[in-house]
Amino acid sequence: MKNIFFIAAVLWTYCLSAATKQPEQIIPVPFNEVTLTGGFWGERMQTELDVTLPFSLVQAGPAIEQLQGGADFLEGRGGQSISNNGPLSSDLYKIMEGAAYSLMLRPDPELEAKMDSLIDIIGRAQQKDGYLFVCHTCGCFDPFWVGDKPYSKVVYSHELYNVGHLYEAAAAYYQATGKRTLLDIAIKNARHVNRVFFEGDPAYNDGKPVMQAPGHEEIELALCKLYRVTGDRLYLDMAKKFLDIRGVTYRPEGDGFMSPFYAQQHAPVAEQTEPVGHAVRAVYLYTAMAMVDALTGERHYAKALDAIWNNLVSTRIYITGGLGAQASIEGFGPAYELPNKTAYSETCAAVGNVFFNQGMFLGSGDARYLDIAEISLFNNALAGISLTGDRFFYVNPLEADGEHRFNHGLGGRAPWFGCACCPPNISRMILQVPGYMYAYTKNRLYLTLYGNSRTTVSMDGIRVGIDQTSDYPFDGKVRMTLTPEKRTTFGLCLRIPTWSTGREFMPGGLYPYRNTEKYSVTIRVNGKTVDYDMDNGFAVVKRMWKNGDIVELELPMPVRRTSCDPRVKENVGTTAVTRGPLVYCAEGTDNGVVQQLNLISDETRTQLITEGPLENITQIKIRGVRTDAGDRTPTEITLIPYYTWNNRGDNQTMRVWIPDLGEKSEY
Repeated sequence: MKNIFFIAAVLWTYCLSAATKQPEQIIPVPFNEVTLTGGFWGERMQTELDVTLPFSLVQAGPAIEQLQGGADFLEGRGGQSISNNGPLSSDLYKIMEGAAYSLMLRPDPELEAKMDSLIDIIGRAQQKDGYLFVCHTCGCFDPFWVGDKPYSKVVYSHELYNVGHLYEAAAAYYQATGKRTLLDIAIKNARHVNRVFFEGDPAYNDGKPVMQAPGHEEIELALCKLYRVTGDRLYLDMAKKFLDIRGVTYRPEGDGFMSPFYAQQHAPVAEQTEPVGHAVRAVYLYTAMAMVDALTGERHYAKALDAIWNNLVSTRIYITGGLGAQASIEGFGPAYELPNKTAYSETCAAVGNVFFNQGMFLGSGDARYLDIAEISLFNNALAGISLTGDRFFYVNPLEADGEHRFNHGLGGRAPWFGCACCPPNISRMILQVPGYMYAYTKNRLYLTLYGNSRTTVSMDGIRVGIDQTSDYPFDGKVRMTLTPEKRTTFGLCLRIPTWSTGREFMPGGLYPYRNTEKYSVTIRVNGKTVDYDMDNGFAVVKRMWKNGDIVELELPMPVRRTSCDPRVKENVGTTAVTRGPLVYCAEGTDNGVVQQLNLISDETRTQLITEGPLENITQIKIRGVRTDAGDRTPTEITLIPYYTWNNRGDNQTMRVWIPDLGEKSEY
C-alpha cells in the first residue's frame, strides 16, 4: 500500500506543478515514509496513537449507534430511538480516517478488525441507491435543519459534508490496507450524488438535477482525493462542478446561516477576493479550489486564491494562526476585527488553514505559505488538544478571564462535544505531520518542517538518506546527516521562516516586531560555514554531497516583543511575546490574575520547566508591573507557549496581548 500512497502523492504534485507552470514538480514525502525519532513530534505522535485514537473511538459510540440504527431500520428491525444529529456520522468518519493513518504507521490487527466491523455497519446503513444519511433514511430528522426530504435543504443539511468525510476515510483505509469495502461504499455514494445533483434521478427532486452547492464545503476536496485514489475522472469533474455552481445556481438570502456570505455563496468562487463567512467552510473551499486547479492543470481559481490569501494574512488572521473572529457565525468579521476574549478561532479552522497553506506551497514552492501553516499548527491547532491527548478546545480565545464560558459552555477543556468536529480533526492532522517535513524535485531536497526524523528520498534516481535532529520549536539548531548511496549533486533547500530573519512574525504585515533588529542565519557543512542562495524563502546549498556529510542550520530564536497593526483597535497599546514559531501567553497558574499585568522591559530569560504537566517546555520570564486597585508593583511575568495553556486546571485566566508601558517606564 505504500506504493499506492506514493503514486497518489506524485499524481497530486505533478498536477500542482502543471497548474502553476513550475519547471519541476514538488513531491511531498508521504508521512508513512518518514520516521519520527523522538523529540517534539515524536512525543505528540505517541500520545496520539496510545491515547487520543482509542479515546476517540470510545467517544464515537453515539455515531456508531446512529448508523447501527439506520442499518437495523433498512433490514426491517426498526423501532429504535435514532439520534437526529445530522453531522454526527462525520465525526466517526474522521476518526476512521485517523485510524487508517495509524495503521500505516503502526500495524494493529485489533484496530483493523474494529475498522472492518464499523465498515460493515456503514455498508448496511447505506440505501441500495447509494444514499447515506440516517436521519432521512429512518425519518428521524428535524426539517428545520435538514429539510422535509433528502437534499431539500442542502444549504444546511450536512448530507454532502458527511459523505465527504466518508470519502476521505475510504481513500485512507484503502491506502492503508488495500481493502476495497469502504472505498466501494464511497464510490456507490459518489455516483448516486452525481446522478441526483448533475443528471437527475426520478427518486429525488422530482427527477430534476438539484444543481446546488452544499452549504458546508467538504465534498469538493474529498472528491479530489477519491479521484487521486481511483483515477476516475468523474470525481474530479464533480468537484469542479460543485465549485462552479456555488453562488451561481443558488444564492441564499437572509441572516445568519442563510446569509449568502455565510457559506461563501455570495459570488462565483473564481470572482471572490476575500475570506468571508464560516471560517471552516471557507478554508475547505479554498483548499478544494487549489486542488482542482492543480489536478486539472488549469488556473481557473488562481487569481481568486491569491487575492483571498493576501487579504487573509494582512487583515483577518490571529497571531496564533487562528481564523474566525465572530462566534455568531463561527467565522470572519470585517477587516481588522480580531477580538481576543471573544475570538472564536475554531480548532477545525486552524486545521483547515494548515491544509490550505500546505497545498499552496506545493503549487508554488513559496515558503511563505509554510510559514503560515507552521504558525497555525504550533499555536492554534495544537492548543485544540491537551498535552494528555484526551481533552479539547473547540474555541481558542486569546484572552480568558476565568468566568466567560467560551468553550461551548465550559471555561476550560472538554472531553468531547455534542458537535465533535474538532477533536478528530486535530487528531487526523497530527498523524499526517511527518508528511509536512520533506519534499523534493529532481534536483532539490526541501526541508519544510524541522524536527527529529529520518527518511530516504530518490533524487534523480539516486537514493539519499537524511537523518535530522533538533529541539525545534524550542531551539533553532538543526543538524542533518546526509547519506546518498553515491556522490550526487543537488540543492539542499532549508526553510528560513519569516519569524527568524524578517521584521515581522508572519507574512502579511499584520504583526511586526517592535525591535526591528535583523538576525542572520548560519549554515555549516562538515563544520565549515558555507554560503547559500535565497530562493522563495529557502536557503539553497547546492553542491556535490557524499555519504556522511553533516549540515548544521542555526536559526536565530531570540525572545521578540511583537506589535499589531493599529487598525486592530483592541490590541493598541499591547504587546505579544513570541519566540521562534511559538506565541507565548501569561496564565493564571503562574501569575495570578493576568488582567493586572503590564510589560515594561525587553529584559527576558528563558527557563526549562522541569516538572509537572509542562515538563521539558521552555518558559519565558520578563519584567513587568502588576496593577491592583491603583497600586503598581514590580513583578516578573511568566509566559508559557500558547498551545500549552489550560493543562494545569480549568477556568484559568490567560492573556496573549499584554498592555505595554514601554521601556522608559519608571516601573
